[in-house]
Amino acid sequence: MTTPRRKKGLHVLVLAAVASLALTACSSIPTNSPVGHIEAGSGAPGDSSARIPEGPEPGDSIGEIVRGFLSAGAGTGNNFSVAKSFLTEAEAQEWNPQESVSLLPNDTDLESLNAEVTSDQKTLTMSAPVVGLVNSSGIFNSTKPGTRSNMEFSLRQENGEWRIASAPDGLLITQTEFQTIFLNYSLQFFTSDYSYLVPDSRWFLRSSSTPTALINELLTGPASYLSGAVVTAIPDGAKLSDTNVVTIENGVAHIALSNQGDAPTDKEKGLIRQQIASTLKVIPSISSIELTIGGQVVPKSLQPKTDTSVQVDGPPVVLAKDRLSRISGTTVAKVENSPDLSEAKASDPAVSFDDSLYVYLQNSGKQLMRLKDDAVDATPILRGKKLVRPSIDRFKTVWTGERDNKGKLTAIGDDSQEYTIATDFLAGRDLIDLEVSRDGTRIAVLSRHKGEPARIDVVGIPRDKAGNPASAVSDAPIEVGSNFEEVKDISWAGSTSLVALAAKEGEQVQPFRIGVTGPPAQLGEVPDGSRIASGEDGRSILVTSSSGEIYSYNSNAWQKLVDISAKDPSYPG
Repeated sequence: MTTPRRKKGLHVLVLAAVASLALTACSSIPTNSPVGHIEAGSGAPGDSSARIPEGPEPGDSIGEIVRGFLSAGAGTGNNFSVAKSFLTEAEAQEWNPQESVSLLPNDTDLESLNAEVTSDQKTLTMSAPVVGLVNSSGIFNSTKPGTRSNMEFSLRQENGEWRIASAPDGLLITQTEFQTIFLNYSLQFFTSDYSYLVPDSRWFLRSSSTPTALINELLTGPASYLSGAVVTAIPDGAKLSDTNVVTIENGVAHIALSNQGDAPTDKEKGLIRQQIASTLKVIPSISSIELTIGGQVVPKSLQPKTDTSVQVDGPPVVLAKDRLSRISGTTVAKVENSPDLSEAKASDPAVSFDDSLYVYLQNSGKQLMRLKDDAVDATPILRGKKLVRPSIDRFKTVWTGERDNKGKLTAIGDDSQEYTIATDFLAGRDLIDLEVSRDGTRIAVLSRHKGEPARIDVVGIPRDKAGNPASAVSDAPIEVGSNFEEVKDISWAGSTSLVALAAKEGEQVQPFRIGVTGPPAQLGEVPDGSRIASGEDGRSILVTSSSGEIYSYNSNAWQKLVDISAKDPSYPG
């Protein structure tokens, strides 16, 4: 029987019984393979825990021991010592709490817990619903509805009390606890022309060892979905030397790298220093860094100044009164040389960062039109059967694709050069929308297959030194926002997140912010949302309704823009 003490300590979990339930109809996460290696806390002052869980009590049953163990996983203090107290002495030495991090839904109820126990009372099997997973490099992946984690625990008596002799490695915690005991950090890499830093979003435990974990992952390189799209100044095989840790003294982080191969040039040293300094700067206890490579100090004077993001200064473009127009405050102003689009069946305008280039679709998506600020008339630059909304990157290259997709996208350079980019994961799917990130390194693609929910994929865009796209994107896209039953529209909202009009099962479509590798968060409610657009910082967001009403998101609230009727908003880019 569950004691009142245990009820209080375990309110964070809901596990559904395996019993005779057939799980073949659900997606499943294996629990016997590595999912993460984030360094465990050591009980040092930098360590943090969401709460202090309770250990086992004399006479606890098998079920109470397993429930208590799962609940105690949310207590990270002293290297998960409370959770380990539910294990046998031998298993406490073997169990790795951070080999996997699986997230449970918040609306859980421990009282619904059931478990299948073998007749000899030594094995207990459970199944838990999972809405997110942190992989071996700290990368968050959302999971499809119905995904479950299947667990098996072996128990035996030790000193007259039941203890777990074999437990799945890893943590099983709720979304709320995850965001309490883990923090989101960004490893910093460069665009291919070294003009901008590109964040590679990861999740790490709140711990004094987090700086070391960050640097080790930075040395390993970018996530696979960014392969070929970003570059690193750090040479292959570079490792932390000496004690293999990053130490912090009086706010100064000391990073010692071993010298691998040829010594880097001063320029390369400066770029390496910038990657490391930019990655560690978000840690409050670090005010500066001291970097040595092969025992030689790399002075701060070698570190260049590189922009961390592409600024979006211009107002959004819309279609209003059959013209290309820009929203300014609570008014709409016609673009000076906009053609009359009343007979053009026009849609989906976009504008470049410097306002020198406009594009839009006409003839119901059969033509992609381009209007330059020094031209009198718009000209067609691509013809198709049913093209999707265009997106302009920082090189003034215009991206689009056919709705009935054959596994390719099309990009038109500022010089009208046409590029065909293989996107094999789109073959046979309905392309709904695409958005190039403002730094030009990634493209977010919204697509659907018959009978399935819409899917968001984010994938890197390899480029040559001139910024022209390669013939194929990275072959390892990351799926974003898998928990949604419906996704209607997307837009980049900064360097590490998207905004979307989306809906979970049984709910109405509403605006959400979705981390590229992070959980979603609803942004209030907007009636009848049909399109969404966001500025670079994610604070300026517009939603239009199917009837042309415009809602603006400011100060965490939506406000209807009175006396403005427009459609298809898009911020520069």
